[in-house]
Amino acid sequence: MYAYVMRPETLPDSYLEFISKTGPIAKPTLKAVRESLRGGPIDIVALSAFVLKRTGMPGPVGLKPDSLIIPCSGIHPQTVSCLAHNSKATRATFRKTFPLYLSLTFVPYVVLNIQKVVPIPVFDMGFESCMFI
Repeated sequence: MYAYVMRPETLPDSYLEFISKTGPIAKPTLKAVRESLRGGPIDIVALSAFVLKRTGMPGPVGLKPDSLIIPCSGIHPQTVSCLAHNSKATRATFRKTFPLYLSLTFVPYVVLNIQKVVPIPVFDMGFESCMFI
């Protein structure tokens, strides 16, 4: 996560794109956080344009180029509270990852234990019929 926030240029483009699509924080916000943490000026114009695009309202109130933190209205402008944003992000992450988790745990279990689930036919030579164990 450090590389994702602070050094995205060190990550492969495909992995960075995957995290950006599945993560709860948008790229313009991450850029503003990175600029703030590095002690440089925050690109208020870009962050304000992002907030305007998401909500139709002007950018984060009280944000200055030398601000130490990014306000909630810049991190998650589409939700009114941090709790609501975290709840929404948790639900979205669960919906995206649960099918993958299920396929990586349940499917191999069924495949490896298929003998316990499905009876195996045994052919009895004398009766020419199929019996199940």
